[in-house]
Amino acid sequence: MSIATSLRRARLNSGVSLRRAATASGVGASSLSNIESGRREPTSGTVERIAETLGVRVAVIPRVDRLTAADAAEAIATYADAEPATAYRAFLQLADDLAAATPYERFLLTVEEPRRLGNRWDDAIAALVEFRLPEGSVPPWTAVHDVARLDTVWEPQRTPFPLPALTDLSEAPEPFRRRGIAISAGELESA
Repeated sequence: MSIATSLRRARLNSGVSLRRAATASGVGASSLSNIESGRREPTSGTVERIAETLGVRVAVIPRVDRLTAADAAEAIATYADAEPATAYRAFLQLADDLAAATPYERFLLTVEEPRRLGNRWDDAIAALVEFRLPEGSVPPWTAVHDVARLDTVWEPQRTPFPLPALTDLSEAPEPFRRRGIAISAGELESA
């Protein structure tokens, strides 16, 4: 997770345009674009101004060599359409990493809100985080979802080609069932 990636995610999730964020933080639009793309290293003061504009805080946290929820969402976004099996593997990697992590590491892996993908993967990631974290420690971003979608059962495509539904919703853990995500508890167990 880089500061550039985190700032971009925060801006996209807040719905603030690049131009508006740049103006509000006193940074040129081209400079902010270069910062977000990693072509320019911002000063700490610039990072603080941008973060304040976006309503987030910048914190230094220990590195955990596991996939974060935010990074998993990026991988899923990259592969969901062209390589759905690869997107699903990223989701399962997050499931494995959360299962193997200590409670403190789970917090670190889920504290940053993932970029909203605007599809059912948002619900699947939120359900997984809720499933793996103890009650009371689930980050608030997991509650953000499109209620209109919850009436429809969704199952991720696990192979390069679509298959008929594989999972009965009743086999899914409660956070998945509540969101209409058909992924069984057995799929979330490490091999």
